[in-house]
Amino acid sequence: MPPRDERPVDETSPDRREVRNGYEYWIDASGRTRRVSGVLVVADKQVRSRTVQAQAGGPDRRPTDDGGHYIAARFKGPTEAFNHFAQDANFNRGGYRVLEDEWAREKRAGARVTVKISPVYGDGSTRPSAINVWFIVNGTLKSKKFPNERKEKIDGK
Repeated sequence: MPPRDERPVDETSPDRREVRNGYEYWIDASGRTRRVSGVLVVADKQVRSRTVQAQAGGPDRRPTDDGGHYIAARFKGPTEAFNHFAQDANFNRGGYRVLEDEWAREKRAGARVTVKISPVYGDGSTRPSAINVWFIVNGTLKSKKFPNERKEKIDGK
């Protein structure tokens, strides 16, 4: 995995740690998710919270945003607000979905997939400007950085 964040997270930090469904979340004092990590598991049944998805991003949410997941419901991502963010709809249904599809294929093939996701925020916003993703598939580290902007067509094409 990549190096730890520059800001240490310890008992004196305002950040809090939440663990759900085997995934670890670090949330800052403003309620923004700063880091997500865990080993992906495939859900037998996908559970969603449409209410939480609709509220993701709060006042910084744009009309073109979806309520996206850091860890998708298909991987037993939790329904709490800290697993959701205001995500550009094209990014959600394009590049991020393509990445999740890759993870799902690897899981179906029996691979161990470990992820670390680090949102990037600007100027106190509750809407990330970018998402950094590192993932390990059977020991091979890969990474992607996604701007949370409308830069691609639906389906990643």
